[in-house]
Amino acid sequence: MQSFLPDIRPTQHPIHCNISVRMREEPCLTFLNAKPGEKVLDVGCGLGYFLLLLAEKGIECHGIDISEDSVQYVHDHITPNVKTGSCFAIPYPDNTFDKVLFCEVIEHVEDDTKALKEIRRVLKPGGRIVVSTPAYEGWFTRTYLKRLGHQDGGERHVRDGYYKKELAETLKRSGFCVIGNRFSMFLLSEWIMELTKVVYMLRQRSFSAQSDLLNVQKTIPFRVLNNLLRILVPLSRLEDRLMTPVFRRGHSHIMAADKC
Repeated sequence: MQSFLPDIRPTQHPIHCNISVRMREEPCLTFLNAKPGEKVLDVGCGLGYFLLLLAEKGIECHGIDISEDSVQYVHDHITPNVKTGSCFAIPYPDNTFDKVLFCEVIEHVEDDTKALKEIRRVLKPGGRIVVSTPAYEGWFTRTYLKRLGHQDGGERHVRDGYYKKELAETLKRSGFCVIGNRFSMFLLSEWIMELTKVVYMLRQRSFSAQSDLLNVQKTIPFRVLNNLLRILVPLSRLEDRLMTPVFRRGHSHIMAADKC
């Protein structure tokens, strides 16, 4: 069971001002459907925003990330169940977890099938993975704005995204049975995300990990954005509910699959 209580609330978390994460949290956690008594692993957990949401529900959550600064932040504020590690060598035994989150990571890795098979190894029989990643069906997926900040370093994108069919086939090839998919971030939230990125890059030219946000969370632009998102996130979620089922496109794929 989750015995450690986080010392921050989601509204205090640095990632709370990231509209991409805020737009994905509801569909990702709905697909995950984690219940008390289950063990959940977030592969590439960053600063642990999803771990925080899960911990508040009493879920036993664990995280790994390649950034030592991010891991330290999670350890200090959210859960001690966090380790420095790669998706190619997850530091847990076989059949450990009921559910795994793999959010905005697969586009960074050279061998996506190898990473998914390693996740499958640590999942219990019938366990579930939820993957989120940029979609080629997005409006700006192939543009310079999308690639800004992702050309090199820890946040380098190996690929711009996936088509829905391509991602599903990659999961099937890795030993998973796809059970659901939806698009997120139709247009308004994608515009806001790209504008936020431009403003951020004017201040800090490189972006290597989520922990970089710790350096800007007390700045005036950060605080202004955090307040604006109180209006923009609900509007963007309404747009998603109305538009993504009709046009079948959006910036992000969110796909759930069970271990076959």
